[in-house]
Amino acid sequence: MIKTENLDFESINKIIFSSPFDKNDVKIAGRRIKIKEKDYIQFEHIKNNKAFHENIPAEDLKDFFGEKILKYKQADMFFSDSHYMAFNKNGEITFHKIKEKTREHTEVYDHNRRKNYIINEGDNIPILCELGIFNKDFQIIKGMYSKFKQINNFVEIIDAAFKQAKLPDIMRIVDFGCGNSYLTFVVHYYFTQIKKIPVHITGVDRQTDIITHCRELAGMYGYNDLYFQCADIKDYSPEIVPNMIISLHGCNTATDYAIYNGIKWGVEFIFVAPCCQQEINEQMKRDNMGELYAPLKYGVLKDRFSALLTDGLRANMLEIFDYKTEVAEFVGFNHSPKNILIKAVKSSHDIKYKQLLKEQTDKLIADFNINPKLCELINSM
Repeated sequence: MIKTENLDFESINKIIFSSPFDKNDVKIAGRRIKIKEKDYIQFEHIKNNKAFHENIPAEDLKDFFGEKILKYKQADMFFSDSHYMAFNKNGEITFHKIKEKTREHTEVYDHNRRKNYIINEGDNIPILCELGIFNKDFQIIKGMYSKFKQINNFVEIIDAAFKQAKLPDIMRIVDFGCGNSYLTFVVHYYFTQIKKIPVHITGVDRQTDIITHCRELAGMYGYNDLYFQCADIKDYSPEIVPNMIISLHGCNTATDYAIYNGIKWGVEFIFVAPCCQQEINEQMKRDNMGELYAPLKYGVLKDRFSALLTDGLRANMLEIFDYKTEVAEFVGFNHSPKNILIKAVKSSHDIKYKQLLKEQTDKLIADFNINPKLCELINSM
C-alpha cells in the first residue's frame, strides 16, 4: 500500500476515475497538456453524447484528486515509468502499484512509429485531439490518417523551404479558405513550438459557423497570436502584409485569388494545394477548340487535363512575377486525388526568360480559347 504523500501528482501524465458511486456520474479521463508553457491535466467526460472539458493546473491536481476520488470506487494514475491504482472503500483511500507488463511492447512501438515526420503519432499536441485527428491518447483516429498525412507533408514542404531561407523576426501568415483549420493550427504549432519564433496567423473563410468554432478553439488554448476572420478571399485585406500565404484545397478559383493576393502584396512565400479546378474545364468546349478537343471527349481525361493545365498556367504566372516555383505531389494519389502543391518563393528572374514564358502562356490561353481567373485578375492590376 502506498501513501498519498509518496506520490508526485504533478508528474502524472494520465489519470482515469471510474466506477462512480452515483449512477448519474460518468467516468472521467485526464491527460497532460501544455497551455502557454504551463502544465495542465485536461479532464474529459462524455454526457448525452457531448464531450465536456476542464483544465486543472498540474500543481492543483492533488487537491482535485482528493475531492474527486470520494465520488468514485477507483482511479488509475499513469506516470512516465509507472502505473498506480487508487481504491475507495467506505471513504478509505488506498494506493497500489501495478506491475508493468507492457513496457517492452511500448518501447518497441515507440521506436517503430517514429519516422522522419515533423509531427508524429503520439506527440503531445492537444489541439489535434480537439480537431478529431488524434484520440485522447494522441493516436490517429481511424479515418483521419489521410488528413494527418496531408497536413504533415504540407508542413514538411514549408520546413524544407525554410532550411534555405532566413526566418523573419515574426512570421505573419494568412490561410485562405482555412475551413476546419487543421493546417492552420498545425502551422501555428510548427512555428511556435518547433521553430520557436513568434507568429501572427489569420485563417480566412466565409463560413460563419466554422470561423466561430475555430475562434473558440484558439481561445481555449490561449492562442492570442491566432486569429480567424469571416470573409470572402476576394474581399480580404490584411492590416500588415504577410510573409506567407497558405491554402489547402481552396475550391475552384479560390486558389487563384490566394495566388493573386500573394503576387499583389509581394508576399515572400506562397504554398497552395488546389482543389476541383472547374473553371477551365467548363470553358474547354468542342465548338471553340477545334481539333484540340478530340482527345478530351473522354470525361476523365478532360477533368485531369484541365486541372493540370490550370496549375501549369498558375505556376507560369508566378514565375513571370519573379517567384521561384515548384509543382509537386505532396501526398500519394491514394491519400487524396487533390495531391498537387504549388510552392513559390520570391526571387528574381532574367527578363528574357519572363518574356518568353509570358509568350508561351499567352499562346496556350489563345490555343485553348480560355480565360483563366488568375490571368484575368493580374490583367486588372
